[in-house]
Amino acid sequence: MHDVASFTIEALPAEAFEAVLVVSTWLGDVLVDDPPYLLEMMLGDPFRCWCRLDLVPDAGASTISLTLAGLEGPPADLDEVRDAWVANLNLLGRPT
Repeated sequence: MHDVASFTIEALPAEAFEAVLVVSTWLGDVLVDDPPYLLEMMLGDPFRCWCRLDLVPDAGASTISLTLAGLEGPPADLDEVRDAWVANLNLLGRPT
């Protein structure tokens, strides 16, 4: 399953990649990181699937596209995975 232009980060790819890399440690295990344009990982519970993020420059920001693949069946719901990424990225820089 592939979703083009899943979400946008208001930062250039190098800075956006750093944010995505931090959040990836909260959501699962990184398999491949090729800064600043590609990140592949295994998402942990509750998603349990392979996830690829492609970062593309977009007028001073970065558009992030998601690709998911299931491990032993269909992948997790794409909207739920995207929402988890966005929610966790929004936590960066906020006091706890």
